[in-house]
Amino acid sequence: LPPEKIKGILCTTVLAPENAINGEHLWLETNCSGDLCLLGAEICVVQIKSAPRRKCASCKSVVHIACMELLEKVRRNIVRHHWVHRRRQEGKCRQCGKSFQQKFSFHSKEIIAISCSWCKQAFHNKVTCFMLHQIEEPCSLGAHAGVIVPPSWIIKVKKPQNFFKNPSRRKKRTSFKRRTSKKGLDDAKWQPFLIKPFPSPLIKPLLVFVNPKSGGNQGTKVLQMFMWFLNPRQVFDLSQGGPKEALELYKKVPNLRILACGGDGTVGWILSALDELKMSPQPPVAVLPLGTGNDLARTLNWGGGYTDEPITKILCHVEDGNIVQLDRWNVEVQRNFAHIREDQEEGASKVLPLSVFNNYFSLGFDAHVTLEFHESREANPERFNSRFRNKMFYAGAAFSDFLQRSSRDLAKHVKIVCDGTDLTPKIQELKFQCIVFLNIPRYCAGTMPWGNTGDHRDFEPQRHDDGCIEVIGFTMASLVALQVGGHGERLHQCREVVVTTFKTIPVQVDGEPCRLAPSTLHISLRNQANMVQKIKRRTPHSLPERLRIRVNRISLNDYEVLQFDKNRLREIFNFSFVLTRFTAVIYVLMWAIGHKFVLIFLNSFQEHLHFVTEISQDEVFILENQLLGKQAEANSGMPDIMVESRHFQCLLHSAHEKSNFLLGLPLSIQHF
Repeated sequence: LPPEKIKGILCTTVLAPENAINGEHLWLETNCSGDLCLLGAEICVVQIKSAPRRKCASCKSVVHIACMELLEKVRRNIVRHHWVHRRRQEGKCRQCGKSFQQKFSFHSKEIIAISCSWCKQAFHNKVTCFMLHQIEEPCSLGAHAGVIVPPSWIIKVKKPQNFFKNPSRRKKRTSFKRRTSKKGLDDAKWQPFLIKPFPSPLIKPLLVFVNPKSGGNQGTKVLQMFMWFLNPRQVFDLSQGGPKEALELYKKVPNLRILACGGDGTVGWILSALDELKMSPQPPVAVLPLGTGNDLARTLNWGGGYTDEPITKILCHVEDGNIVQLDRWNVEVQRNFAHIREDQEEGASKVLPLSVFNNYFSLGFDAHVTLEFHESREANPERFNSRFRNKMFYAGAAFSDFLQRSSRDLAKHVKIVCDGTDLTPKIQELKFQCIVFLNIPRYCAGTMPWGNTGDHRDFEPQRHDDGCIEVIGFTMASLVALQVGGHGERLHQCREVVVTTFKTIPVQVDGEPCRLAPSTLHISLRNQANMVQKIKRRTPHSLPERLRIRVNRISLNDYEVLQFDKNRLREIFNFSFVLTRFTAVIYVLMWAIGHKFVLIFLNSFQEHLHFVTEISQDEVFILENQLLGKQAEANSGMPDIMVESRHFQCLLHSAHEKSNFLLGLPLSIQHF
């Protein structure tokens, strides 16, 4: 039955069939005030309870007049099921709960199941399990509706054409080069899809970027799995143009979250694209580690690599994860012309591969090993198709460089100044062969070079959001000890660093190595990026839950008269207050369990051993009597003794006096 607004007036009659719209409401005037708005408390725009409403004569739904326009937008965003016939289906039928019979598809062409590709609900291909009315039912998008981009948000845009050309009018002929450049410019501006989101606080749309080359080509499998569980239009292959185009498409989507599937370099690529687009607010980025090191993923509790964890769990972790800040650092390079003539080595680079780092910047031994791995992979990519082979090559290159001692003279060719403090004398004294500027606690595939600062009072605990960078020096002995839980020499915690090199030395920026010609490098804080930190399910200490319990009072006289009439007894309960803290004691309680009321006597000497949440999570009732104060004195030596129900010789009066707080558990219970 359709509602229509004709000249601003709601139509309350059934229109002709040619004007009717299937599934529409027939709104009528109503004065009901108890029913909730159809939009719900999260979306309803009306704050006044007495606001005018309309009620549908067909489904009895109630909506505010001010919310009706928004209701139409919600209706247009309703997603229908996408039913698909299946010859093979895992799991159980949604209707009958029985498993699907597994048959070989090449032996039988029978359709055994009907499933929705959005919500993943599946039914037997029987009339008793799958009803015809389910075909047009709205789809909830399943367990991951909070991160799925609804198909109604995505609008296909036709390619614009120039319909205003006048063939009779001859224009001045332009060159072929000019015409092709204009055409290419128009094609670059045109996008085949447009995202028109419907804001909701319950939806956190997820944008997934997958690097198929990371982790021994493990990304290809992950890409296909995410396309099955999510909308394929929200999953992107980074090898097909990078992340910028997709980020521009989803730039205006509220509550957006990003999942980067790849190594630490993939995460840095996406963060740089976010900086370039200047998205505000910047969407937080989660990490699914597919690379070899994955130090940033380890720092954010995502682990050191993907081990075939179910995609459904990963989506839940991304949706529920905490948003934290990550410092990002600029590295500016200037040529050191005073020593440029002394350097005769070929292949030296004048610039760094990256100008921004998120994890660490290092020079010396580790950069030389990374450079050898990088050059070997570029020369023979077919030999580096698995994470195990990559790690084995790393180990071999490190051992070879250890024997050659190629970085033994590093301390003679660098000068480091941190916040105005010259560290060069200490570096030369200890003869470091590797110097690391660390932003996160993890380094070199999970090691912790800064170590525990509890035994060193000169430094603050390391954090990735404090605007400080840690400077660490390594000898060959400390590098070996690093793999078995050791740490390097802590040099400084600073906000600005100036590094001067006097010869060509290997350096690396977030795992991207190069041979840098003599230069002066300035390291300074760039900005902070929003990241998603995975919540650890197993915490060492569980925090107490804050509860709100309703406390009621009833007189002893009313209870004696109406103790067998439960409904009548509830009507005369006197609501006292809402409890928010448990800091003291109450001695006698009464509350409802099933069809009986229970009287509780608490031993005051054991009150500190128990919590009221072990008894009730909803309501507590206090029985009061004016004469109980005198009777309490006679039994003060035996507070836990049971007495007759008409006298209640116990500390009820004290219980009523202390009823503003509550902490207790019964030691003896009597049913009535």
